[in-house]
Amino acid sequence: MNSNSNIKVLIVEDHPMYRVGMRMALRYSQSGCEVAAEAENVRQAVDFLQEHGQETDLILLDYYLPDGTANDVIGVAKSISPVTKVLLITGYQLDASEISKVENNIDGYIGKTVKPEELKVCIQSLFKTRESKREGATVTLSPRELEIVRLCAQGKSAQEIAEALYLSKRTVEGHKNRIFSKLNCKSTIELVNYAYTNGLV
Repeated sequence: MNSNSNIKVLIVEDHPMYRVGMRMALRYSQSGCEVAAEAENVRQAVDFLQEHGQETDLILLDYYLPDGTANDVIGVAKSISPVTKVLLITGYQLDASEISKVENNIDGYIGKTVKPEELKVCIQSLFKTRESKREGATVTLSPRELEIVRLCAQGKSAQEIAEALYLSKRTVEGHKNRIFSKLNCKSTIELVNYAYTNGLV
């Protein structure tokens, strides 16, 4: 992170209103973020990163862009500054094949319906989990718990997970509560970010 307290953010999103919404959410949630630049396509994002990639702490990135996908931005960002964090923000649920293309190169994944306070928690947990990983923190999850974490990372609800695993919704929620306790997470967003950061998915 930069030496000052602000997290320098690049917003990459082709819809102007979503860019405005993300900028306002970062401002009013007091997330400690400063929007360094905005881009509406891959070309603009790459141009900025080639000049300022090493000073960029976080990229808020849409998956589909007019001239490519998130992968085109991620590749450049990570080649310039491997420590820059990438938070994928999408307006719809990505399928397994789409997630598999980016899951090893992103640090988190949330939907565009996220509330400002949830975005703040998400960003804070992203930086926090990165720090705990460097410190060698380890947590043991059961195979069933890992399965539930992976389904959460795919954006599935408790009901959808229950149907996929032939469990009751109440049982799934019980598993999730135990996972939250083990990983010190307070929400599904924090859980998904922890999972991506620590290689659980």
